[in-house]
Amino acid sequence: MKKFLQITATSGIMMAASAMAQEEVEVEEVIDTSWESSVDFGLNLSKGNTDSLLVRGGIQTEKKEDKDAYFASLGYSYGEEDSATNQDEIVGKASWRRTLTGKNFFGVLLDGRSDQFADLDYRFSLNFTYGYYWIDTEETFFSTEVGLGVTTEDKGRGNDTYMNGLFVQRFEHKFNESAKLFESFSISPRLDDFSDYHLEFQAGLETKITETMAFKVSLENRYESKPADDKEKNDLKLVAGVSYKF
Repeated sequence: MKKFLQITATSGIMMAASAMAQEEVEVEEVIDTSWESSVDFGLNLSKGNTDSLLVRGGIQTEKKEDKDAYFASLGYSYGEEDSATNQDEIVGKASWRRTLTGKNFFGVLLDGRSDQFADLDYRFSLNFTYGYYWIDTEETFFSTEVGLGVTTEDKGRGNDTYMNGLFVQRFEHKFNESAKLFESFSISPRLDDFSDYHLEFQAGLETKITETMAFKVSLENRYESKPADDKEKNDLKLVAGVSYKF
């Protein structure tokens, strides 16, 4: 009987250890830490009383791994009306976030922009931020972060380098496996002149067409409190196109 109990206990321990190991393997299989990337493309062409062309392309990639989150994107817009160029813009962004205790995180954000028709030859900003994940589930994501950084730019008046503040808010909600809503807002003022700031807003919907293709429509707004000479403060765009995911 004693030997039987020893064999039974040993078998039970081995079975439990095997089950725990299997469960660990299954958990590791569920957690996907690979890069998720997409290529976006939009085209608007009209012929007749007004000849116009608008081409929009971009690529973005992101990855979540343990406590780290990475993101990078690059986009280009080109437009013509009656054979005259009326849009020529490049926008790039990159970020890294690391989760601390709880839902707190710190990060680094780098962004750049060049817009010929806003007379913005270039703008590069490097920011260090601290933020909080208010909601971070499979269906809904909402975060805010504040930071400080340095910006160098040329808005038609020569190079200007200054310290800046930053506030960023991001939101995303998946209605189901095929449709999601996304929104983001950021504002960055000069620290030596709070009346000089720029903000960006984006909101849109994305719907899957196939497993790798999606239709995307978004509203984008960029605002410069002190734009280049003889340029408008506000730049509003409605963008529609397709996205290929890989």
